[in-house]
Amino acid sequence: MKFEQRLVLGIFLSWILGFCQHHYTYVSSSHSFDATAFSNSHKIASPDFAEPGDSIHVVYHSLDSILYTFTTDHGMTWTIPAFIDIGNYPGIDVDLYGFRHIVWQSLDTVAGNYEIYYDCLDDYSPPINISESPTNSILPDIVVDTAVNAHIVWIEDIAGYNQIYYRTCQAGALGDTFRISDVGTAEATYSFPSISIFQPNHRVYALWDCNDPGSYSPYQIHSRYLEDSTWSQTQVWASYRPRRHSSLDFCHGEDSMSACWEDSISGNLEVFFYGGNPGGGYATSGLSYYPVVSTVGSIWSYLFWHEDSSGFEDINYHLYYFMTGWSSGTIRSEFNIQEPTRYPSCCGSFVIWTQGENPPYDICFADFGYPVAKTEAKGINPQLQLSIWPNPFSKSTVISYSSLVINDQLSVTNDLQCPALRIYDVSGRMVKSFNLTSPASLREAGRADLLLPASAVSWNGTDDSGEDLPAGTYFCMLNRNTEFVLIKVIKLK
Repeated sequence: MKFEQRLVLGIFLSWILGFCQHHYTYVSSSHSFDATAFSNSHKIASPDFAEPGDSIHVVYHSLDSILYTFTTDHGMTWTIPAFIDIGNYPGIDVDLYGFRHIVWQSLDTVAGNYEIYYDCLDDYSPPINISESPTNSILPDIVVDTAVNAHIVWIEDIAGYNQIYYRTCQAGALGDTFRISDVGTAEATYSFPSISIFQPNHRVYALWDCNDPGSYSPYQIHSRYLEDSTWSQTQVWASYRPRRHSSLDFCHGEDSMSACWEDSISGNLEVFFYGGNPGGGYATSGLSYYPVVSTVGSIWSYLFWHEDSSGFEDINYHLYYFMTGWSSGTIRSEFNIQEPTRYPSCCGSFVIWTQGENPPYDICFADFGYPVAKTEAKGINPQLQLSIWPNPFSKSTVISYSSLVINDQLSVTNDLQCPALRIYDVSGRMVKSFNLTSPASLREAGRADLLLPASAVSWNGTDDSGEDLPAGTYFCMLNRNTEFVLIKVIKLK
């Protein structure tokens, strides 16, 4: 086996051994026991969650207040929560420019019904009434596309039966209100809508529960998608036993659809995961509630749900990485927590939940680790520096590198050797190499400690022959002699 292949395989092993090291922090407090409920909408978002940055955003409710907080140090410390508006059950998304978009339900004390409100925290406009309905409108969800068009779904009471409605808002301009729940008998009622964007063609998918007493299989999960201004027909997953609390993956068009819901076809309420990686979830002796999922293709998945198998409220997790398969556990045991945990919400490897037996309850955060990250650079020489952005990428990515030379004996020219930059596939086979500039100027300068000027190359996902490489995981390695640094990089379809 070649030296470079041994290095790659060694990094594989070191990453596997470090995969289960997670960190856990306190975010804030709430007087609502369900502050991070429900699973249909995301309470946590990061603008670059596929390659985790320092910026993570969280919304939750405390009694009748919508609160927002964020971190700039990868979840280690959080800002003092800001009051957004009167209401509860918020959802959040962050667009590609970093703008923060929030939806929530708020009680109109004059009319006596709930309305759905939307606000972009980064403009000067006041919150906008999205539902504009004389009846109750509750439990909204939101996703924002690359045109900064906010897509919003919610439940609306129509003549005593809940329906699912959809509307857009772009720069304060509202689109038409459209009822997307269109399958079922006159007795059908719908709940827990969620919305996200998936491949192919950046379709806007909506998912929701249906309870239809007039149907032979009354417990159903419905889904349909919007593409080129046209809604698809509704897809139905039906059962004669309860299916409920559906939720979509947090996605902005990078991957195919994945979702989850509760399913009792086995006779006991378990979590079921659809799409994404095969498998996911596992049978428990107790009841499993409110599942959430974040997954990327066949590479990695993070699954969390509310569980009562141990006689108390806990959150189970099930993690998947293509090299190691599935691993599982509980939030309480993982972080030695001695009180109930409930209502998870996740974005990639980031998860928040509500914790405690009595108010004020804690809002807590954990990072279960990314297979791909700028901080994932592993190596034996910190003098070599390497970063990749964007990561994952579709068309091209920029690989930035530099090399710090520390050499008291300038005659030892090996220390001034130009580093090599190469791309490997998961088998350790080199697929791409780059020609880097020689550090001859360092020899002429007579300096002992010098930093080579930071340089960058662009990689369009091809091999050395110019052929397109398949979508998947690759490894970028910068090495000089036996010193190296390596970062995983994912090429999307």
